[in-house]
Amino acid sequence: MGVPGESKQFKAGSTLPKLNDKGLTVFSMRFCPYAERVRLLLNVKHVPYEVVNIDLKSKPEWFLERNPLGKVPAIEEPGKKPLFESLVLAEYLDEQYPGSRQVVPKDAYEKARQKVLIEVLAQKVTVPFYGAFLRNEYDALSAALDDVEKQFLGSKFFAGDNQGYVDLMVWPWFERLPALASLSEGAFDFSSARYPKLVAWSEALLSDPDIKATTYSKELFAQFIKGRDGDAGL
Repeated sequence: MGVPGESKQFKAGSTLPKLNDKGLTVFSMRFCPYAERVRLLLNVKHVPYEVVNIDLKSKPEWFLERNPLGKVPAIEEPGKKPLFESLVLAEYLDEQYPGSRQVVPKDAYEKARQKVLIEVLAQKVTVPFYGAFLRNEYDALSAALDDVEKQFLGSKFFAGDNQGYVDLMVWPWFERLPALASLSEGAFDFSSARYPKLVAWSEALLSDPDIKATTYSKELFAQFIKGRDGDAGL
């Protein structure tokens, strides 16, 4: 199975494509980690969906009419208004589409605990991640990952011995780290020598074919990081 949603972006001035009138449409961008959260969840649940990719630098007018914030991911279902925000969508889709497995815990305490962990990890990693991505500033990212390695990965996966909600919601940022390292000219090291737990966790996730199916190669991520072209590789 190839990566879902391998189609070129719709830009300002484009015509609204025919949307899926029998199921779920995901408005996405191939390299957006927030949008990948939703595609990951649907993929591991084996829920069918169609993708419409949006050029975030030149957003179609019809997309802004549906989503005033102009953000991806967003979803649309027949007869319903669009929804957006990645974590809101993850919870909604997990409940609305049972699929092959449940991702978000049903237990109220466990769900709250994992949501807190997602927020902590996201705040700890995403800001320095974008410092490296946008400005080649790697020290803060290395320090944040040192902290995650030491304090937050005490088991095989972030919330226990089984892959789950936390892993899927934070994976898109960690997935891009090998590409950042490859472009850093030695300034950033994401190897098993420095991060044995995080690299083992990454390898465990990539051993799942449903997660692997949403993953691009290090080389393609690097191509996007250098050129910022959402159609890279197509």
